[in-house]
Amino acid sequence: MKYHIRQVDTSNQDVQDALMGLQLTILDGTKPAKVDVGYWWMVYTETEEIVGFAAMKQSVQFADCVFFHRSGVLEEHTGNGLQKRLIKARMRKAKHMGFNWAVSDTTHNPQSSNSLISCGFKMYQPSKPWGWKHTCYWRLKLT
Repeated sequence: MKYHIRQVDTSNQDVQDALMGLQLTILDGTKPAKVDVGYWWMVYTETEEIVGFAAMKQSVQFADCVFFHRSGVLEEHTGNGLQKRLIKARMRKAKHMGFNWAVSDTTHNPQSSNSLISCGFKMYQPSKPWGWKHTCYWRLKLT
């Protein structure tokens, strides 16, 4: 199956509804993030079915850094490299915007950790951790 990834306009109500629904479905009941903050992408099949999403926003801790947060792919579409493609789409946008660093985190999610590693992210310990006790922190030099 062929997939394509598009950055989406979150001022569109249909896009907002789709992103909220995907977060609820894929992220296992985790409280959905606000979709009117930052930049969002959706993964579409060749029949325009929406099967995944990702988000990026400016870091609240670091001025020259973006935070890759909220990302997921419907289970029946995993294993097709979509997470890596979503990471790379966000990397391109962050570089284009002039950011020097990208950070992310994972908690009990080896698949996402491996995708970040394969895209060049390295594990690090932030001076002010923002996650849970078992959260892993990742960063990538963009420039």
